[in-house]
Amino acid sequence: MNHTLIVNIILFSNWFFLFYLVIYATFLLISNLVGNVRMFQYRRKEQLQNILNHAFYSPVSIIVPAFNESLTILTTVGNLLKLDYHQYEIIVVDDGSTDDTKTKMIEAFGLKRDPHRPVRYTVPCHPIREIYSGQAKGIPIILISKENGKCKADASNAGINVMSSPYFVNMDADEILQKDALQYAFRAILEDDNVIGVGGNIKISNGVAFKDAMPVSAKLGTNVVADMQVMEYGRSFVGSRIFHNMFNANLIISGGFGVFKKSAVEQVGGFSTDSMGEDMELTMKLHSYYRKHKIRYQMKYVPDAVCWTQAPFDLKSLRKQRERWHCGLMQTIWKYRSMILNPRYGAIGMISLPYAILYELYCPFFIVLGWFVVIAATLLHLINMSYFIYICLLYVSFGVLLTLISFGSKAFMKADFITFGDIMKGVGLALLDAFFFRTYLFAIEFLAFFKFRKLQKGWVSPERTAFKAE
Repeated sequence: MNHTLIVNIILFSNWFFLFYLVIYATFLLISNLVGNVRMFQYRRKEQLQNILNHAFYSPVSIIVPAFNESLTILTTVGNLLKLDYHQYEIIVVDDGSTDDTKTKMIEAFGLKRDPHRPVRYTVPCHPIREIYSGQAKGIPIILISKENGKCKADASNAGINVMSSPYFVNMDADEILQKDALQYAFRAILEDDNVIGVGGNIKISNGVAFKDAMPVSAKLGTNVVADMQVMEYGRSFVGSRIFHNMFNANLIISGGFGVFKKSAVEQVGGFSTDSMGEDMELTMKLHSYYRKHKIRYQMKYVPDAVCWTQAPFDLKSLRKQRERWHCGLMQTIWKYRSMILNPRYGAIGMISLPYAILYELYCPFFIVLGWFVVIAATLLHLINMSYFIYICLLYVSFGVLLTLISFGSKAFMKADFITFGDIMKGVGLALLDAFFFRTYLFAIEFLAFFKFRKLQKGWVSPERTAFKAE
């Protein structure tokens, strides 16, 4: 290859990566600053007005898909019984478990077989074998026993086909829904008739102690892998979702905790059973349908509607989770590629999707390409090494600072905690994140492109640990 051409390619790459990193850093800085300001405003508004009003509510069904969730299912349901909300039912969907999930539910809550319970197959799911029902503390509990659908989406659809409320919550079986979560979620719905979906704030429960479905201690623990994810969630999720909230442009309502209008979900055919990221796929399907048909709608992110979930606590489990996430991202973006840079879809098509493609989907490729350029430039003596090191240190320092700022936003979060010890530990974790954790995640996402077909398997529940709950 011509030497001049190589030089020109390297020079072009230098400018490309400079702008790539500047745009990324600017977006993260703005979104996290906006997120922190909004959280501060929420706290001030609540202190001044005490705007929670228990007189208004809407009935809701809480759907808990469960496949081999014997270890956590009773704790999850037990905490759901402590919710501070007027009218709701709990629907556990046993998706053909091979453990004693079903037996534990029946025995713990005295459930009886309910052959007369109506089932309306408005969205597709594998056949429902039996339905059990009962009550605990005046709250209806329904257990659906069905054939294994090999994915959470199929189990969620079964819950939709049995539920009796106009809204439903979709969550995981290893989670604690904070006592006041539904109040905050439904405040957003009651304030705007056009709201068809609400995303909650997913926080990591590893090492957190709970009492009556509220955290009583939320210090960073001793598991580095879990603690790194605490830092990551604050930096990558909360700020960006609050920012996108301003434009009705969030690409995902997390499957960990989302509230949906039943009729809207039925209108688009329910959760897709052929997607590895069913939560993002449903969110995009709703955006596409409502914008295509020019129907007014809103999908909101409510940071005070909190759900605590177990994060992977070892690198192997983390790898499996992130492989699935990245494959789901690939599938969804490809399926809705017609929306990309299409003005018809507003900020979703013009901002959110392009950003997701450049800075989430193909980011691992750009990183690998960047290192190839650095190596080539070094071999050809076309790199100013001192300047390169300076830029790298500047970027790493910025990343560490941003991570710490995001972590510090816990001070504005509802029922969250931050201690001086956590701040000191956070500094070390932020450095570890910059030099190892993010590199590890990028490597997983890069390899996921080449393992896509292999990863398209059935629903396998991640390893769980028991909650610290009373």
